[in-house]
Order: sequence, then C-alpha cells, then structure tokens
Amino acid sequence: MASYISADKIEEIRSAADIVEIVSNYVTLKQRGKNYFGLCPFHPEKTPSFSVNPEKQIFHCFGCGVGGNVIAFIMKIENLQFPEAVKFLADKLGITIPEIASGGERSKERLTLFKVNKFAAEYFQHNLLNTNAGK
Repeated sequence: MASYISADKIEEIRSAADIVEIVSNYVTLKQRGKNYFGLCPFHPEKTPSFSVNPEKQIFHCFGCGVGGNVIAFIMKIENLQFPEAVKFLADKLGITIPEIASGGERSKERLTLFKVNKFAAEYFQHNLLNTNAGK
C-alpha cells in the first residue's frame, strides 16, 4: 500500500542523514581536504574519482558523472524508487514516517474533488451559454 510522505518529513530525513556515514557503508572513503574520496560503486575504476562533500551533503563521481544527495545515492546503490529510498533512510535513522491517507481513503477524497470540480464546470458552462451575462 503506497503512502504519501510530506515534503517536511523528506527534508527532515535528508537533513538527519550524514552522507559520509551513509556512503561509508558502501564505499571505503578517505578524507582529502574537505572532501572524501573512494572508488565509485557505479562503474569499475582503479583510481578514486568518487567524491563526497560533507559540507554540501552531496556526492559526485568525476568518472561517470553520477551525483546527488543522500537520497539519490540510496536510490542508485539500492536500486530503489524515491519513496522506497526515503523509507529506507528513515528506517536506518530511526525516524517514523506517519501514515497519511492513501489507497482507498485518498481515492475517495480525489473522487469527491473531481465531482465538485465537475459540478462547478457545468455550472459555469451553463451560465456562459444560457444567460445574458455570459453572452
């Protein structure tokens, strides 16, 4: 059952995840200056071109060009869609994602909104075509 994750909750999870710590679970990183470098997990290489910037909380591979934030990294490395990657990180960080109306409840709400919208469209169409004010 799919569920909606609020933008605030996504930002909370993204902010709580230390990209260096998360990436270190998959790649051996060595600090060089402000950044960390390692072998890219997304293509074969012998010289480290995979960079993690802890200040900006992003990663980038200078070899294959892949990059992004911690959610993008989890999506790519674990082969997950965006909501699954957010939930994966939330579980790792111990953050609870509240269940918001989904499935049947959300469908009923959408159906009600469509009906109201259809009623409004018919009302305005009638007024435009059949009244002096609309002509």
